[in-house]
Amino acid sequence: MALTPHIKACIFDMDGLLLDTETIYSEVTNKILEPFGKTFPIETKIKMMGRDVRTATDILLSDLQLPMTFDEYNSQANELKQTYFRRSELMPGVEKLLRHLAEHSIPIAVATSSSKAMFDVKTERHGSVFDLFAGNITCGDDPAVKHAKPAPDIFQIAMQRLDSHLQPEDCLVFEDAANGVEAANNARMSSIWVHDMRFSAGASEPSHRHGATERVTSLAEFNPAKYGLPPY
Repeated sequence: MALTPHIKACIFDMDGLLLDTETIYSEVTNKILEPFGKTFPIETKIKMMGRDVRTATDILLSDLQLPMTFDEYNSQANELKQTYFRRSELMPGVEKLLRHLAEHSIPIAVATSSSKAMFDVKTERHGSVFDLFAGNITCGDDPAVKHAKPAPDIFQIAMQRLDSHLQPEDCLVFEDAANGVEAANNARMSSIWVHDMRFSAGASEPSHRHGATERVTSLAEFNPAKYGLPPY
């Protein structure tokens, strides 16, 4: 997809993109795996990132051949998440970018695969930052979201709720997961892949961008002016 020079709105994933929750997901998963003498492989984690809870859990149970049902695993995981996710921290560059966009009246939205209940737990320590979205939050369990990422539904709905006059080419999606970048591609939106190298199968720069318009390793590297947005 070619660079879009005049972006009018920005849509953000949350887990691993705005909040450093991926490390906590790994901690929760390893806690559940411990009695089975197993650890969470990075290859499995990469496959799970950006997916809805059901799909991600099914990948884990299959890859590690765990003798658990989805409901059994999810019950344990939810109990741990209620405690662990309350300590979620903002990722580098997040607050600076969001405040900059809000100060210049650029419409911004969150489109996350997390449930609304879990969104509330994860963000409770960062209310002043998430208030910048002015309620433009679409979660994975929203009834309007019929199909999870990599389907385009959640980004299309987020765009429509921001402004009914927006078109896909007006929007820039920020994602940390390849699955989310694919969803942005399917929505015909430009995208920034924020590639957290802690969750990479190799230490070197990948040879592809999963179809993203641009790859950065942190939101702190993102240059708004490159996309026709107000410069810092």
